[in-house]
Amino acid sequence: MTKSREWLLYNAVLSWLANYGGMGSDHTPQYQELLKELEKNYEQSINPQTRKRGRSAKRQRTQKATGNSSSTEESKATNQEA
Repeated sequence: MTKSREWLLYNAVLSWLANYGGMGSDHTPQYQELLKELEKNYEQSINPQTRKRGRSAKRQRTQKATGNSSSTEESKATNQEA
């Protein structure tokens, strides 16, 4: 199973903080800020938001043609193309 880019970066920052964060490094605050940003991106990649469409799909009404059957086939064909 391949992991996402966000997951790999998130785990790399977590490992750095676990191994070197307590030693009083100058980079520790920067890694902590990076960890917060990666947490947001990682959570968004796990739970993507679905977009809602503007209106619900409805079938197009066909007009009932009077007369012979060939004219009804033509009117249905024109309604489907439009």
